[in-house]
Amino acid sequence: MNKEELQEQYFKLQYLHEQINEIEKQIQLFSNQIVELTSTVQSLDEFKRITPGTEILVPLSQGMYAKAELKDNNELLVNVGSNVSVKKNVENTKKLINNQIEEIKKIQIQMTSNLQNLTLQAVPLQKEISELSSKQ
Repeated sequence: MNKEELQEQYFKLQYLHEQINEIEKQIQLFSNQIVELTSTVQSLDEFKRITPGTEILVPLSQGMYAKAELKDNNELLVNVGSNVSVKKNVENTKKLINNQIEEIKKIQIQMTSNLQNLTLQAVPLQKEISELSSKQ
Protein backbone atom coordinates (compact mmCIF):
# COMPACT_ATOMS: atom_id res chain seq x y z
CA MET A 1 0.00 0.00 0.00
CA ASN A 2 1.39 3.36 -0.94
CA LYS A 3 1.31 6.62 0.98
CA GLU A 4 -1.85 7.86 -0.78
CA GLU A 5 -3.77 4.69 0.09
CA LEU A 6 -2.60 4.91 3.68
CA GLN A 7 -3.75 8.51 3.82
CA GLU A 8 -7.12 7.53 2.37
CA GLN A 9 -7.55 4.82 5.02
CA TYR A 10 -6.59 7.34 7.68
CA PHE A 11 -9.28 9.77 6.43
CA LYS A 12 -11.85 6.96 6.51
CA LEU A 13 -10.88 6.25 10.11
CA GLN A 14 -11.15 9.92 11.03
CA TYR A 15 -14.61 10.07 9.48
CA LEU A 16 -15.69 6.99 11.45
CA HIS A 17 -14.37 8.56 14.68
CA GLU A 18 -16.32 11.76 13.96
CA GLN A 19 -19.50 9.74 13.43
CA ILE A 20 -18.84 7.75 16.62
CA ASN A 21 -18.33 10.95 18.62
CA GLU A 22 -21.51 12.50 17.22
CA ILE A 23 -23.59 9.42 18.05
CA GLU A 24 -22.12 9.30 21.56
CA LYS A 25 -23.14 12.94 22.07
CA GLN A 26 -26.67 12.22 20.84
CA ILE A 27 -26.98 9.18 23.10
CA GLN A 28 -25.90 11.35 26.05
CA LEU A 29 -28.47 14.01 25.12
CA PHE A 30 -31.18 11.36 25.02
CA SER A 31 -30.04 10.06 28.42
CA ASN A 32 -30.34 13.59 29.80
CA GLN A 33 -33.84 13.90 28.31
CA ILE A 34 -34.88 10.63 29.93
CA VAL A 35 -33.62 11.85 33.32
CA GLU A 36 -35.48 15.13 32.90
CA LEU A 37 -38.73 13.45 31.82
CA THR A 38 -38.50 10.92 34.66
CA SER A 39 -38.05 13.81 37.08
CA THR A 40 -41.14 15.46 35.59
CA VAL A 41 -43.20 12.31 36.21
CA GLN A 42 -42.01 12.31 39.83
CA SER A 43 -42.91 16.01 40.12
CA LEU A 44 -46.40 15.25 38.82
CA ASP A 45 -46.80 12.59 41.53
CA GLU A 46 -45.81 15.18 44.13
CA PHE A 47 -48.07 17.80 42.54
CA LYS A 48 -51.05 15.44 42.78
CA ARG A 49 -50.53 15.22 46.57
CA ILE A 50 -50.69 19.01 47.08
CA THR A 51 -54.01 20.08 48.54
CA PRO A 52 -55.95 22.67 46.52
CA GLY A 53 -55.77 26.04 48.25
CA THR A 54 -52.12 25.53 49.22
CA GLU A 55 -49.73 28.41 48.54
CA ILE A 56 -47.09 27.36 46.01
CA LEU A 57 -44.19 28.95 44.14
CA VAL A 58 -44.66 29.27 40.39
CA PRO A 59 -41.51 29.67 38.23
CA LEU A 60 -41.55 32.77 36.03
CA SER A 61 -38.04 32.33 34.65
CA GLN A 62 -34.70 30.88 35.70
CA GLY A 63 -34.43 31.58 39.43
CA MET A 64 -37.56 33.80 39.58
CA TYR A 65 -40.75 32.64 41.32
CA ALA A 66 -44.14 34.06 42.27
CA LYS A 67 -46.37 32.96 45.12
CA ALA A 68 -49.71 31.55 43.98
CA GLU A 69 -52.57 29.50 45.33
CA LEU A 70 -53.22 26.09 43.79
CA LYS A 71 -56.81 25.89 42.53
CA ASP A 72 -56.77 22.38 41.03
CA ASN A 73 -54.23 19.58 41.56
CA ASN A 74 -55.53 17.35 38.79
CA GLU A 75 -55.87 19.46 35.64
CA LEU A 76 -52.86 20.74 33.71
CA LEU A 77 -52.30 22.75 30.55
CA VAL A 78 -49.88 20.75 28.39
CA ASN A 79 -48.05 22.21 25.40
CA VAL A 80 -48.56 19.80 22.50
CA GLY A 81 -46.49 21.79 20.00
CA SER A 82 -46.84 24.88 17.82
CA ASN A 83 -47.72 26.92 20.93
CA VAL A 84 -50.92 24.90 21.38
CA SER A 85 -51.84 23.84 24.91
CA VAL A 86 -54.55 21.37 25.87
CA LYS A 87 -56.09 20.46 29.21
CA LYS A 88 -54.98 17.08 30.52
CA ASN A 89 -55.31 15.42 33.87
CA VAL A 90 -52.19 14.33 35.76
CA GLU A 91 -52.52 10.64 34.89
CA ASN A 92 -52.90 11.28 31.15
CA THR A 93 -49.96 13.67 31.28
CA LYS A 94 -47.84 11.01 32.99
CA LYS A 95 -48.84 8.49 30.29
CA LEU A 96 -47.85 10.99 27.60
CA ILE A 97 -44.46 11.55 29.22
CA ASN A 98 -43.88 7.83 29.78
CA ASN A 99 -44.64 7.23 26.09
CA GLN A 100 -42.05 9.87 25.20
CA ILE A 101 -39.53 8.13 27.45
CA GLU A 102 -40.20 4.80 25.72
CA GLU A 103 -39.79 6.35 22.27
CA ILE A 104 -36.50 7.95 23.30
CA LYS A 105 -35.29 4.61 24.68
CA LYS A 106 -36.09 2.91 21.35
CA ILE A 107 -34.11 5.56 19.48
CA GLN A 108 -31.27 5.18 21.98
CA ILE A 109 -31.16 1.42 21.38
CA GLN A 110 -30.98 1.99 17.62
CA MET A 111 -28.24 4.58 18.03
CA THR A 112 -26.28 2.25 20.32
CA SER A 113 -26.51 -0.42 17.64
CA ASN A 114 -25.24 2.09 15.05
CA LEU A 115 -22.41 3.02 17.40
CA GLN A 116 -21.41 -0.62 17.77
CA ASN A 117 -21.44 -1.10 13.99
CA LEU A 118 -19.22 1.94 13.45
CA THR A 119 -16.84 0.74 16.15
CA LEU A 120 -16.66 -2.66 14.49
CA GLN A 121 -15.71 -0.92 11.24
CA ALA A 122 -13.12 1.30 12.93
CA VAL A 123 -11.20 -1.37 14.84
CA PRO A 124 -9.83 -3.33 11.86
CA LEU A 125 -9.18 -0.10 9.99
CA GLN A 126 -7.17 1.21 12.94
CA LYS A 127 -5.21 -2.03 13.07
CA GLU A 128 -4.54 -1.94 9.34
CA ILE A 129 -3.32 1.66 9.50
CA SER A 130 -1.04 0.87 12.43
CA GLU A 131 0.47 -2.11 10.64
CA LEU A 132 0.96 -0.22 7.39
CA SER A 133 2.46 2.85 9.01
CA SER A 134 4.95 0.72 10.96
CA LYS A 135 6.14 -0.86 7.70
CA GLN A 136 6.93 2.50 6.11
